[in-house]
This record gives sequence, structure tokens and C-alpha cells, in this order.
Amino acid sequence: MKPVFANIEHQAHFEKYGYVKLPFLEEEDVKQLNDYYFEQNFDNKIEAGFHISLDNLNSELVDEVGKKIRSILEPASDRIFTGTKVFTASYVIKEPGLKNIVPPHQDWTFVNEPENCSMTMWTALVDVNEENGALGVIPGSHRLFHHHRSSPSPQSKSPLADHIFTLFPYVEIIEMKAGETLIFDNRLIHASPPNLTDKPRVAVGIGVTQKEAQLIHYYHVPGTNLLNKYEVDESFYPYFNNKRLSDLFDAGKAPEGLKKVDQIERIVPDLSKEKMEQLVLSLDGVEYNRPLMEKLAKLFNYSMDGQSKDKKEVVEEAHELVEEVWQDDRSFFQKYSPGNVVREIAWRMKGRPE
Repeated sequence: MKPVFANIEHQAHFEKYGYVKLPFLEEEDVKQLNDYYFEQNFDNKIEAGFHISLDNLNSELVDEVGKKIRSILEPASDRIFTGTKVFTASYVIKEPGLKNIVPPHQDWTFVNEPENCSMTMWTALVDVNEENGALGVIPGSHRLFHHHRSSPSPQSKSPLADHIFTLFPYVEIIEMKAGETLIFDNRLIHASPPNLTDKPRVAVGIGVTQKEAQLIHYYHVPGTNLLNKYEVDESFYPYFNNKRLSDLFDAGKAPEGLKKVDQIERIVPDLSKEKMEQLVLSLDGVEYNRPLMEKLAKLFNYSMDGQSKDKKEVVEEAHELVEEVWQDDRSFFQKYSPGNVVREIAWRMKGRPE
């Protein structure tokens, strides 16, 4: 991999573990970005949920917000990286409530891997910890899989989707002060617990890759096991967010006006619980996060062995929440994450349907 960090120690840590945490923004920059966020009127904002400004259907607003974020983060990032470019920018918000838990996942494929790499620079605008839903990672997990990570979600099913309870115990929560940044490889498995405070957890994220890297996108062709590969530029992301791509997929269509360069078979790993756990445990420094799992068990009212404390009541609540989440127009991260969680809890209590 061509180095992207100016500091060789940062580069080495990033290559081994898939992430690095660094001091980044000054206090005045943090305040400016916080103030700017609360001045906006994002119509995709929901209470007790997770949302990103990039998912807003007003593409002009998305573009305007992205430019504001980039105007502050891009110059600051030049102190950390060498020979890179920013290709997307967004606020990343977690409102208070239990429904905003984000399951272990990987991000889209953005470049031709492994010749190039893409990263998210996730910068906290408030102090973050386990209590308010800080980001967590499975160190080294960027080396586990090599499939093309396609859109849309949840239709183009991730190989991680059935392994929430397998993976969450190995998530390491990264506590950060406002202004610190977590730079992680988009292949890295990451997740976050719910925000249990009474205030939103506010952060910003930018996508970064090597300056010469061609941006690409893989789209799952509806009704097939094929992926369209497109060469795209930065203008792709403010418009073709997951919501629009999901709508196209459900209508049996593919994006128009893009440069399609290939169509390939969709090949993704299909692992058992035991094999997935074996892979994760093979990583250096990965440990079972019992305190986190005990907290989630208490919050969602199930015991560590998967038995419900009040089986009938929790199963009913789980199905009600699934129905509520899937019958609205929210984007993937707003509707799929809690659905995954409660479905898995319900399964642990009554068994997966045949």
C-alpha cells in the first residue's frame, strides 16, 4: 500500500490495526462546526436515531454542508496526510435513545483495493465515550475480507448482517475528546452502542484516499447476482446516497448517467458463527468486551446466555420495533440497524425461523 501518513509510526499503526486516533481540530474549529450543524434544518433528522447529512434528499444542502466541513477539515488534514484527496464530507449524528445502536459493518468500496485504500476521518465535535455512543472498532479486521462492498443496503446483503452477536463482543470502544479524530480504513469492521445521554452525539466525517486513486462504486443489479462497477467522481456521493440507490433497486433499476466500466459476479463470504468468531480471534489484540455486552444485555432485557428475562414481552416489542422501522422512508442507517438488533434479540430468545 502506498503510504498516506506523513508520520511513519502512524502509517505502521494504521496498516496493522486499520485505524489511528490523533489530535486534530482546534477548539474554535469545533465550535464553528457545532454551531453550523445546529443552524441547519435537516429533514432526515429523527429523534432516537442515527442520521448523516449526506443522506439528506436535498442534494444542494448536502453539497453546501460538505463544502463547509471540507473548508475546515481539509486544510487540517494536510498536516497528517501526504498525497491525498478528500472525496466526501458529512455530519454523523446520534440522537439520544436506544434505537440508534449501529451494528458491526464495513463501508462501501470506494477505490480499487488493495492498490489504493480509502479512509474515513471521523472527528468528534463533543467528547465521546461508551455512554453517548462512541465509535468502536475491531482492530485489524480490515484484513479479514476482500470482497467488493456494494450498494444498496440492506438489499445487497453484507456478510456481516447475520453476525451482530458474533461480532459486537469484540468491538473496542474508542473514547475521544472533542477535536480528536479517528482515521480508519473503510474495510475495518466498526460499530457503536446507543446514546444513553440526553444530548446528541455530534461528529463529522470525511472520506480520504490517495490523490491519484480513481473513485469507484459497485451497485448490485436488481434480480441478479451481478455487480455493476462504475467509475465516479466526488459529485456522485451528494446525490447517489443509499436512500436513492435503495429506491432504484426496489424499482428494478440501475443508476443512470454514470460511467459503467465492468459487470462482475457478486461473490461475498458466507460464514458460520464459529468461522466468523475464529477469524476475529485470530487478530492480534482483539478481546471479548464483556462490560459492553453486559450493558447491552441489560438495556435490551436479555441475559448473556441469550435467554429473555421476560420472553413474551421482549419478543413482542422486538417485532413491533422491526415493523415500525421497516415501514418508513428512512435511510439504511436509520431503519436497518435497530431492526437487525431486535431481530437478533428475538432470534436468541425463540430461535431463527427455518
